[in-house]
Amino acid sequence: MMEDFIEKKDVKFYLGNKDIYSHIDALHACPPQTDRFTGNIVESIINEINCSAIMATISRKIVDINRPRNEKNSEAIDEYRDAIRQILEHLSILNENGKLSRPYLHLAIHGMKDDYNKDIEIGTRYGTTCSQGVKDWILAELKKGLTSVGIDNIFPGDISKSVHRLGDLSSNQHYFGYGENFNSIQLEFSLNLRQNYRKEIIKMLSELILKFCGEFK
Repeated sequence: MMEDFIEKKDVKFYLGNKDIYSHIDALHACPPQTDRFTGNIVESIINEINCSAIMATISRKIVDINRPRNEKNSEAIDEYRDAIRQILEHLSILNENGKLSRPYLHLAIHGMKDDYNKDIEIGTRYGTTCSQGVKDWILAELKKGLTSVGIDNIFPGDISKSVHRLGDLSSNQHYFGYGENFNSIQLEFSLNLRQNYRKEIIKMLSELILKFCGEFK
């Protein structure tokens, strides 16, 4: 499946199974200053369940896509937003107004150090990137398999995560977002988990994505 990625200048993306209303991404997967193993996690989940995905092919030291759109990262951000649009069009879940017609899950995979006494930190930008129902559900599901889960504390997620739901009208490149059905969740995994329990992470997230599609309709 890896050969089926659509390559752009700063990102590559994969159009997955049309029945899986979710995509997973790794925007800090490219060295240097990489979130180690996040790219491998995303690629493995594609192989496991054939979901849609996006990966950065440029280091955040050069251009950080996980930030608000600015003069330096505008080209990469526009590629990333276009990749999301192509995935949603591929899944045929946009209505005549360009909004999502059903709940959709975006999982953003990141890595944190082992300094925070957490297995994982969930980021929803204090509830602005997803619905309360999805936020509560994600927290409950992840707590089933992990001993220590935090939410919106250490890493609440960059403000740029909210634009896919709420829109971004801060520049001439108006980005209107996809409405309340777009649910973006940042997941920061400890290095210990990424390094020593990667198979378990892949299995857990694969099951989570498939379960979301049955739970939220």
